[in-house]
Amino acid sequence: MEQVRALGWQAMACPMLDITPLAAVAPENFRAVLVTSANALPALRDWPRDRLVVAVGAQTAARARQAGFVNVEAAEGDARALAVFCRARGITGVDVLLASGEGYGVELARDLGVQRVEVYAACKREALATEAAQALQGGRVDSGLLYSGKTAEAFREALGAEDVTALSAVRALCLSEAIAARLNHGEWRAVTWPDPLEQLGPAV
Repeated sequence: MEQVRALGWQAMACPMLDITPLAAVAPENFRAVLVTSANALPALRDWPRDRLVVAVGAQTAARARQAGFVNVEAAEGDARALAVFCRARGITGVDVLLASGEGYGVELARDLGVQRVEVYAACKREALATEAAQALQGGRVDSGLLYSGKTAEAFREALGAEDVTALSAVRALCLSEAIAARLNHGEWRAVTWPDPLEQLGPAV
């Protein structure tokens, strides 16, 4: 929100997922932990702050550093990039842990041969935030920034017919190509990826 406003745009939040933390995870003998969302970080509260954390992207990496971790690496923003990053650096095998949400990361863990633990639940909201719904229906939304596939799905499922019609005037700015693939491109004015803030650009 702050970064969007810094570009000169008005910004409003429209959260589409309710996050419920699950149990904390003991560090045991894991040499590294992979995180596909900052929502996984609270479960790592007992981990040594010098343990390697490999984040899915720069924003999650920044949140890990804010949590005190000092040995943090970042991939380029989605699970596919995280897999490539880890394979290139030998961060694979059963002494590596993937901390993910319920139902997330199954294929990634299998691909890298790492252990996986579910540390949070993400439940879809059934309606848009009131301010966001009113702005969309009033034709006052230029762009929507989408930072996860499940968020994109929940957003679309919450729309009524009037809302879907309004999407034709809105750009979808997605964190990754995988998120963009969850959208019906014909419903939007444009669908772009990656780097939503870069795609948004300064307000004119």
